[in-house]
Amino acid sequence: MQMCKVLVENLYYDGPREGITSIEGRHYRFISDFNDDIGFTDEFSLYLISESELQLEIEQWQIFVKWNKKYQSGELKADSHPGHGGISQRWDEIEQALAINREDTSNFKFKALATFIPNGQELQYDLNGPCYDVTWHFL
Repeated sequence: MQMCKVLVENLYYDGPREGITSIEGRHYRFISDFNDDIGFTDEFSLYLISESELQLEIEQWQIFVKWNKKYQSGELKADSHPGHGGISQRWDEIEQALAINREDTSNFKFKALATFIPNGQELQYDLNGPCYDVTWHFL
């Protein structure tokens, strides 16, 4: 069992489902396993990512955080989310650069159960990551 920082949240559906975490100085993409009968589970597959991939993930996260701040204040509507494509050129470039990496399963390292724990930060989404950390229970 190990408490780790979550650096990026890529998918949230009834809880964090995909993102980037740091474990002992190395960075991993975590993806919640999906079962056709029950949906998402608390068991995650973790994949080692490169430093360059990490930097792109963080840059895209920061684009989202800046958009979300304006969205939450009412300045922007949901349809202006950069993930819709054609809204933020840089988001689209990063999305294209990461597409292959996000589908690549060759860097699989291990399975773990996750417990997400609030980290006390004020904002749900911050430039330094979401408002929770994770405890990994390695399988």
